[in-house]
Amino acid sequence: MPLTNLPAFASDLVADLEGLGTERVDTPVIQPAEPFLDMAGEDLRRRIFMTESETGKSLCLRPEFTIPVCLRHIETATGTPRRYAYLGEVFRQRREGANEFYQAGIEDLGEPDIARADARIVRDALHVIANRLPGTPLSVTLGDQGVFEAVVAACGLPAGWQKRLIHAFGNHAHLQKLIADLSDPAPSGVFGPEVERLAILGMLDDEAKLIAHIDATMEATGYSTNASRSPAAIARRLREKMELANTRLDSHTLALLKEFLALEISLAEAPEA
Repeated sequence: MPLTNLPAFASDLVADLEGLGTERVDTPVIQPAEPFLDMAGEDLRRRIFMTESETGKSLCLRPEFTIPVCLRHIETATGTPRRYAYLGEVFRQRREGANEFYQAGIEDLGEPDIARADARIVRDALHVIANRLPGTPLSVTLGDQGVFEAVVAACGLPAGWQKRLIHAFGNHAHLQKLIADLSDPAPSGVFGPEVERLAILGMLDDEAKLIAHIDATMEATGYSTNASRSPAAIARRLREKMELANTRLDSHTLALLKEFLALEISLAEAPEA
């Protein structure tokens, strides 16, 4: 896809990325939605631009490059280690800023020495940014998502909440909002009378019954699964939303989570912390 309205430094940026031993790749703007939803959870659905194919397959405008680049790597059966670079448009609904913007980056795949790969990608990022902003003091903030994932798992949260928090790691504002949601009970009646009726009937606790009920309702009202999500997908989404809305952490666990996120220490001191 031709790149338009690129910043003046785009060609220099591409040259920098290629000079770092990467292979530049592009991916289709229209992507299957399921891989993004599987990785980030159904909560992502309201933040991406979605459509459907004629067969009812969920599609979306590319919200980022990591998943498409990795899927392309798998589909082409390319060996590793491999380093890919990209520059292109991504589309994401945001509270502030444009919904369509350019994203550039590197995907460093299959390096057996993980610490070496981590150090290299930080070096590469600093190199590219320093070339764009000569003479500007730069600082780097690092966080270990693996450690955060272990902390979240230890909190005993449902899989949907774990996905939400892990996907937000590194986005301070979004992460703080999610933590606030975990500490504040959801208002009653948030799902409407029909869902409350299903809860009273016990269908929300029995996925097979819920799927059968949704299937019968769709058939009775003329909805085709070729033009919308399947009964199983709708049931799964509804149960996930109920679980997310009804999950709350006790004050002690919330305090531990906040304490972990407040940790800040220099990289040189981190091994002894």
